[in-house]
Amino acid sequence: MDNNKLGIEIKQIRKNKKLTLREVSERSGLSKSFLSQVERGISSVTFTSLRKISEGLGVNISLFFETEEETQSIKKLPFKKNAMQPNFTYTSLVGNMKSPQFYPARIELKAGESHTTTYRHHGQEFVYVLEGQLKVVLNSHEETLYAHESLHIDSAEEHIWYNDTDYPVVLLVVSTNN
Repeated sequence: MDNNKLGIEIKQIRKNKKLTLREVSERSGLSKSFLSQVERGISSVTFTSLRKISEGLGVNISLFFETEEETQSIKKLPFKKNAMQPNFTYTSLVGNMKSPQFYPARIELKAGESHTTTYRHHGQEFVYVLEGQLKVVLNSHEETLYAHESLHIDSAEEHIWYNDTDYPVVLLVVSTNN
C-alpha cells in the first residue's frame, strides 16, 4: 500500500468513526498537521507513528494491510503485507481468522528508524527478534535486544522499540488490543 492509499484509508476510518483530526491527534499524540499530511499522502509513516494512528482510531494496525493471498491450508495461512512503506514492512500472520484475540505479525524495520519518543497504548506486546538488533526503552530503561531475545510487556507502560542501526531488524510481534 502506498502513502496515498494508506492516507485515504486512515481518513475513511476516521470519518466512519466520526472523529476529527483534533481527536485523533489527542488520542495518538501526533500533531494535526502530520495526520493531515498522512491522510493526503504527503508524508510517509514510521511503524511507530502508524501504531499511534491505529491506537488513536481504536483499530489494530493490521487493518491497514491489503490481502495478497487466500488459502485454506493450515501450513500456509493467507497473509497481508505492506511492502511499500519506506521505513518498514509489515506482514500480518493472522490468516483468515475472524475477530482474532491477538495479532501476530512479521515486521522488518529498515535501517535507522529515528522515532524514539515513548508512548503507551492498550493491550500487550510480545516481540521476538529474528534478525538484527532492536533498541527498547521501557519505563525510561534502555536496552538492546539481539537475535533470539524477546520481551513481553503490558503496553500501558511507557515504551518504544526501534532500529537505530545501519541494518534492518526483523521481528515476530504478537499484540493484543485490550
